[in-house]
Amino acid sequence: MKLLVADIGGTNARFAYKDDVSSELSNFSYLKCTDFENIFDAIKYYQEENNLHIKNMSIAVASTTKHDAIKFTNNHWNFKQSEVFEYFKLDKLIFINDFVAQSLCFSSFYKDLTIDPSLNNKTALNNNLDIVRPGIPITKAPLLVTGPGTGLGVCTLLNLHGSSIAIEGEGGHSSFAPNSDIEVELLQFLRKKYDHVSNERIVSGSGIEEIFNFMLSRQGKQSSEMKAPEIGEKALLGEIDALNSVKLMFSILGTIVSSVILINGAQSGVILSGGITPKLHRIFEESNFEKNLLNKGRRYNYIKDVPIWLTKDNNNGLKGALNAIDNPHYKDKVITK
Repeated sequence: MKLLVADIGGTNARFAYKDDVSSELSNFSYLKCTDFENIFDAIKYYQEENNLHIKNMSIAVASTTKHDAIKFTNNHWNFKQSEVFEYFKLDKLIFINDFVAQSLCFSSFYKDLTIDPSLNNKTALNNNLDIVRPGIPITKAPLLVTGPGTGLGVCTLLNLHGSSIAIEGEGGHSSFAPNSDIEVELLQFLRKKYDHVSNERIVSGSGIEEIFNFMLSRQGKQSSEMKAPEIGEKALLGEIDALNSVKLMFSILGTIVSSVILINGAQSGVILSGGITPKLHRIFEESNFEKNLLNKGRRYNYIKDVPIWLTKDNNNGLKGALNAIDNPHYKDKVITK
């Protein structure tokens, strides 16, 4: 097999290796994208550091993969899939979207869902999922996987002909729809900077920074150069502007989640992924996430029983990339000799 799997986002490039069909993933490594000029240098570094012979690759990226050229929204790496295949002299290569990989990681969990909450709780525990909201899945409905990190990923998982397929899209770049007076103010504030205010402009690492400066502006304070991790730390310590910023971001996430449930019919459940929610989970619980989630007027009943789980596993993208390379639904994406 000699398979490298990777999960490359706006900030981190995660790698692992599978030697043969019977072996487990090994040689886990987390690298910073900013430490490397391009994807070729990062892969070479990983390969040489671990002394690996690589013949196949399955790589998840925070970008659309429908064309040969890969261009990141939040990462300086740009390249072509065909160039990677030729450069490393591979037998087989597949690129998939990072939230496709996040979704495919939960293929078995999705197939095992039932209408019995106690069984689902055990299944969730076995998949390292925390229960955010209990509910009763509609088992043949789609499953939504979404959440903020460097960007905002959105993906829908379906079962089709016995195999899971994750619908690739760019839901994070859908337009922000304010749901309260302060959110209307936020939109007006951001419209001064951006012609299009997407959900990802707000619900993401950079979104925390935007909301924080909005909070400062409302009080006539000067803008800040503070980055999201520091704002998050201050929020956890109770600093009021930082705390209110993070709360507002999670509240808006609630609206986004329920809107996607309505659009995609994702009534089997929602898995919250991405790096931000686990780190700031206490503030997530204090926010208006649930209030906004359920604020769907005549379609309240459509939303109220949808279960929601949280994943804290940084290796989901690697596991999903592993599941993708032999998935029959993605055979047209595979580059071979």
